[in-house]
Amino acid sequence: MPRLAVALLTLLLLTPVMGCAGISYQVPADNPFVGRAGATPEVYAYGLRNPYRFSFDRQTGDLLIGDVGGSLREEIDWIGVAAVHGANFGWACREGKVAGPRPDDCPVPGAVEPLFDYPTSSPDAVTGGFVARDPSLTGLVGRYLYADYYTGLIRSLALNFTNPDDRSTGLNVPTLASFGEDAAGRLYAVSHLGGRVVRLVPGGSSGVLASQQITGQFALPVAVGTYPGDSSRLFVAEQGGKVRLVVNDAVRSTPYLDVSPFGLTFGGERGLLSVVAAPDYPSSGKVYVYYTDSGGDIVIDEFTRSASDPDTADPSTRRAVLVVEHSSETNHNGGQLHFGPDGCLWITTGDGGGTLGDQHNNAQNLGTLLGKLLRINPNPPGVGGPACPAAATNPVANGAVAEVTAPILAAGAPQVQRVLRRGNVAVYVRSKKSGSLRADATLVVGRRKLWLGRLKTPVTAGRRERLRVRLRPRARRLLERALSSDRHPRVTLR
Repeated sequence: MPRLAVALLTLLLLTPVMGCAGISYQVPADNPFVGRAGATPEVYAYGLRNPYRFSFDRQTGDLLIGDVGGSLREEIDWIGVAAVHGANFGWACREGKVAGPRPDDCPVPGAVEPLFDYPTSSPDAVTGGFVARDPSLTGLVGRYLYADYYTGLIRSLALNFTNPDDRSTGLNVPTLASFGEDAAGRLYAVSHLGGRVVRLVPGGSSGVLASQQITGQFALPVAVGTYPGDSSRLFVAEQGGKVRLVVNDAVRSTPYLDVSPFGLTFGGERGLLSVVAAPDYPSSGKVYVYYTDSGGDIVIDEFTRSASDPDTADPSTRRAVLVVEHSSETNHNGGQLHFGPDGCLWITTGDGGGTLGDQHNNAQNLGTLLGKLLRINPNPPGVGGPACPAAATNPVANGAVAEVTAPILAAGAPQVQRVLRRGNVAVYVRSKKSGSLRADATLVVGRRKLWLGRLKTPVTAGRRERLRVRLRPRARRLLERALSSDRHPRVTLR
């Protein structure tokens, strides 16, 4: 065979494996960067370092991310699922709540303010968890659970930007690599090097946890996946490539799936990192895995349950969904998959790694899939499955509803500013919906934009609310000049 023919044949064989929008998956039309020149449409939010673990609050639909820090801060972000549309989390201009290592990435107007951060010593790596909704966990319901991989001490946070109220739960799970949640909302934790998976149960007093071990030993367990519709079952991913099925608190000896024959590389931060079942798994039997391949690239594959043995997946059903190039460094691979309350598949990727602060300049670059939160419909055109996006409101758990449509907001700064002498500005806000409003505010004068900060206030549908926003000196000077020259300022909210 001539060399040219061989090259063409190789290209034809490799191209489908990479995953292409409209072929291997679909990009939702309402993704924020669809149609923007130079931007990758799969990106839903950006400015992340290594968002190893994230989750959705099963009651509200809110998004919570544990973003592993560099030399300064470990970070936990909390944001409504509507507000995350196009959000910028600030890395590498910022690290947690302090200045980051890349001033050339600054400024980042409207960057998401972390719920909580804590100092990084050596070593530290935050493991993001879940908002506790298990009613048996007295004193913890509605609080967010997290840990640090190296200490393993599980802590809890209040969902309150003013006072996150960081507390210990008293439970230590060494090398805690991941939390998990079953179909009933019970929570689990994984001891990576210890080879254990435990259920989190009430401790001796309010706000304290104990653990109940799943029977059986795991080899480098790294993630837990919900088994939709059946709280007696769980998926557990092992870093070496196997997915195990837990039934009635005991692990089955036969693996549900093994992805190692498909070119997995593992060790350090590489390997099989996540598993998630489709929301319609009882009927479709589809599961998705996140792993690093032989070249270090991030791979999202789909498998389907075996027709002959429903407790295993059929390896011959493998379908490549998405591949993200990540060959230059071994670290910062991200690693989490979740189906959101909108029915879409959400994916977090690291910034490409290296030893310096965003060495490859990916986090703020919308032209790459690294350092991002991605959102796709994993079904190719013509293939059935969960709708993505789904309707504006979606059932989450126990009759609760997650709101995923942003309210219509109007905001403005009036020409007469009596409070300027005190360093404040009056902003008027009107919302089409009632509730508690949290929004990032930006002052706009002509082409100049300055971030005012995060606003938080109760709002009543249709009623104009007056807010006072403390101005920084630069924003105050800009506003004073605009008002003195009859240039009408605007305030935008996200």
